[in-house]
Amino acid sequence: MTATRARITEPHRRLRLAGTVAGVGLKSVLAGHGTDARRRRAQVCGAARLLTAAGVRVRVVAPPTAWPRSGRLVVSGSLGRLDELAVLTAVPRSATGWTQLAERALLGRAVTPPPPDRPEEALLPVAVRYRREGDPGWLSGAFVPRDLAHALAVPGLVVEVRLLPALRPGREARPEAAAG
Repeated sequence: MTATRARITEPHRRLRLAGTVAGVGLKSVLAGHGTDARRRRAQVCGAARLLTAAGVRVRVVAPPTAWPRSGRLVVSGSLGRLDELAVLTAVPRSATGWTQLAERALLGRAVTPPPPDRPEEALLPVAVRYRREGDPGWLSGAFVPRDLAHALAVPGLVVEVRLLPALRPGREARPEAAAG
């Protein structure tokens, strides 16, 4: 006789998500008192735990050439907290604007003021799209869940985070060549 696993119901998933949200919120606040690297690591892990609790998978598509070590993060197609959490797990923590994105996604507000623009800084563009597991088509804006609670209602949700080629600064934004 084989043991059958109990079916997880919607209320169970919501309860699990609520517990994860509370735990990640507390860890984010407590990690703020540690080193910068410790806080950022806690933020990445927290974003991943929240997405996992909501049943969301993240697919990262790398650019054809590697991004430079630093640059300003530019996110297009962002619709809400869900894609901000996905971007946090996919992009380097060294990108300018990452900290503000993490604070907004995990704490609900940006605590740190954004750094001033530096004209010599490369732009690191990111595009976000949604689909359902096994479905080749993309979800349109009206059917994309904006937050974690709505993501529970879309089984098999996949957030694709596409890292586009870095753009070098200047009047004409051109893709940055790979460092040789």
